[in-house]
Amino acid sequence: MKETLHNINKKITERAVIYFITMSVFIILIGKAFFVKPDYFTLYIYGVLVTLVLLINFYYAIFKYEDPAITAKKIIRQKPTSQKKPLVSCMVAVYNEEKIIEDCILSLANQTYQNKEIIFVNDGSTDKTAEILDYYANKGLIKVIHQKNAGKKRALGRAMREAKGEIFAFSDSDSVWAPDAIEKIVPIFMAFPDIGGVSGHFRLKNSATNILTRAQDAWAEGQFSIRKAFESYFGAVTCVSGPLAVFRKSAIYNYIPAWEQDTFLGQEFKFATDRTLTGFLLGNKYIGEKLKQKYHNDDCVKKIDYPIKDWKVVYSKSAKAWTVLPDNFKSLLKQHIRWKKSFIRNTFFTGSFYWHKPFLAALAYYLHVVFVLVGPFIAFRHIIYLPIRGDIWGAILYILGIIFIGFMFGLAYKIENKEDHIWIYRPIMSILSTLILSWLIFYSALTIKKMVWHRN
Repeated sequence: MKETLHNINKKITERAVIYFITMSVFIILIGKAFFVKPDYFTLYIYGVLVTLVLLINFYYAIFKYEDPAITAKKIIRQKPTSQKKPLVSCMVAVYNEEKIIEDCILSLANQTYQNKEIIFVNDGSTDKTAEILDYYANKGLIKVIHQKNAGKKRALGRAMREAKGEIFAFSDSDSVWAPDAIEKIVPIFMAFPDIGGVSGHFRLKNSATNILTRAQDAWAEGQFSIRKAFESYFGAVTCVSGPLAVFRKSAIYNYIPAWEQDTFLGQEFKFATDRTLTGFLLGNKYIGEKLKQKYHNDDCVKKIDYPIKDWKVVYSKSAKAWTVLPDNFKSLLKQHIRWKKSFIRNTFFTGSFYWHKPFLAALAYYLHVVFVLVGPFIAFRHIIYLPIRGDIWGAILYILGIIFIGFMFGLAYKIENKEDHIWIYRPIMSILSTLILSWLIFYSALTIKKMVWHRN
């Protein structure tokens, strides 16, 4: 009886927090829309739109999103099928990861899903990575391909050409999967023939290192459980993220050469591996035939011509992975420069057709692009310009607003991780992102032809 009452109280508390989050953002929106003087109309509209998009994200993520892994399980239970569980090809590109690659290998090998093959591509490592891979290959746990350094895309492209599975699952070399990650995702493909890609949920493997990693961990939770959940409701997730990225072979196989040879501003673009691959699914109906014609001589197109389809891309909250993110400020800056270069490249790629997607998803996507470009100037106005003019309160209220939004994301984190106290660090990432990291978009644009990969 006590246990039942405890569970009821927990659910009541969760529901109260959920309503507090959504109502708080809604009240901010009403305040900006009706009680703030629109002295500067453009800035006024910007503030209203930022809050509106935030509210829409929270609303759909909290009230509308349902994990497709749970839905798929219900469908399969209600309509038993003789359909065999598909072979899953798990693939990882590796370069100089001798200190952490063993964790990745074992996490893939120990998956509860049995019908799988595991392929590691050693992309010209100069440390002991090759020896470690060969050791596990000799034990029969994995297959290893050794090649000269060619970059992540070409390494994974080679793996895909040799893979035999109907489902392609990718991991970053510094990531690990929960033992049931693939077991959770495979039923999604079995239950929904129109889903071409599934993004798992990732958190930090090195979260406990320091304040910076804790803040990033809390930030990652919100990026997935709020922002990706919103996109997933519309079947239009814009990035199937590297730590746990799973695709239907028929959705991406014909576009391997286009992905390997992706160019931007007249040269090969080595970043945006996961964003670009996701883009081929989202834009399949609109750019697929043209790309297949362009690369018609490649074996990936000649061997089998998969039909063009309007694929959906979703996110599964219960399929979990952990990865390593920077534990020092210098590495954090370098990583975000790379991410922002990928963002710029994919704004021109995915942005060219994403308007075909459901209205709210498309609206949020294009407004986000505007927010990324305009945000730094808004921050400059409030933090530098207004105090110079004597308006200190403008700066204080702006910073408090940033902290408050971070706090809302933190509460959403707390709902998902009830025994975890990392949520209190989430506002730190909001401050860093708004006041410092946002400015990297301009440096990234100026140096976008510099294709240097930085690892923590």
